[in-house]
Amino acid sequence: MASPLLEFANARVRILASNSVERDINGRIFTNDNAYYIVVCYMKRSQYSGVTSGSRKIPLSSELNGEMLSGASGDEFYYRGYALEYAQILSNYDWKKQDISDLVFTDTDGTEDFLRPQKEVEFLFGSELMRGIIQRSSGTFGGVGIDEIIYPSIGVELQLTGSQVLN
Repeated sequence: MASPLLEFANARVRILASNSVERDINGRIFTNDNAYYIVVCYMKRSQYSGVTSGSRKIPLSSELNGEMLSGASGDEFYYRGYALEYAQILSNYDWKKQDISDLVFTDTDGTEDFLRPQKEVEFLFGSELMRGIIQRSSGTFGGVGIDEIIYPSIGVELQLTGSQVLN
């Protein structure tokens, strides 16, 4: 059953499907980074100053008086919402384009291995592309009990931090 939030989806997350190590025909070892998951999400940015779930300046003022990245500054925000559906894509797929109806999506109705906390992702929120880190991918009840009822109906709760350094 598709999530009722799907028509309001405003974010996408691209996650490396596997960082397995392989050996090519010449014996060289490499990381296979050709396959990704794209996750369609409904997210909300937390924008409160002075609390831990709000904005954090990058670089911090304690890091060389805020001039650690000379000529650059930005904010890191906390994003909360739901992972609604996902599809597997190749690395050369333009996942930021408006129309992605050519993909075959699967409803996110349970905890997925690729949505593990501390996984680094690319995050598209509206039209803003940023690097993100998954902070939590389970509901208030840890993925069991009531969460098992909510996941198939709405989607899996997803929380991440995302930042874009601007010039």
